[in-house]
Amino acid sequence: MSLDLTDRRIYGFATEEHLRFADVDANGHINNGAFLQLLENARVSYMRTIVRQSLKKSGLPRFRVVVGRLEIDFKRQMFFPGRATACARLLEVHERKCVIGHGLFDGEGNCTAVLKAIMVSLNEETHRSMPFESAVRAELEKYAASEDGLGS
Repeated sequence: MSLDLTDRRIYGFATEEHLRFADVDANGHINNGAFLQLLENARVSYMRTIVRQSLKKSGLPRFRVVVGRLEIDFKRQMFFPGRATACARLLEVHERKCVIGHGLFDGEGNCTAVLKAIMVSLNEETHRSMPFESAVRAELEKYAASEDGLGS
C-alpha cells in the first residue's frame, strides 16, 4: 500500500505544536532542524501512546527501536508566530525494521514537510539489530495496514 504522506487524512494521530521564536533562522523562517524536532515529537508520542500501550494491553513483549535513517522532503516554509500539526503513522513492517511516515502541516493545513523514518529493532543488551518477535510484528502490521495508522 502506497500512501500520500502529504494527505492529512491518512493520519489518525497528530500532535499540535507551537512554533517558537527560537526556531527562526537567519532567513526569517522556521529552521529545517526545527521541522525534524516537531516530527520527532509526533513519532515518539505515536509510538508511546498508541503502539506501545496497545501492545502492553495485549500482553505482548516490550520492544525497542532506534532511528536508522531519516528521509525528509521540505514542501514549504513556516513562520513565527504560528502553530503546526505534526502527524505520524506506521507505513511498513519488516523483519528487523519498520517505517514510520510523517506529515507536518501549518496552521492553514498546508503540508510543509514529509518524513520517512526507518526504525531498526534493537536488542538492548547487545545494542545490535534483531528481528521483531512474531507476535509484535503481526501487531505492528495491523497498524501499517489500517486506513489511519491506528490499527482499527
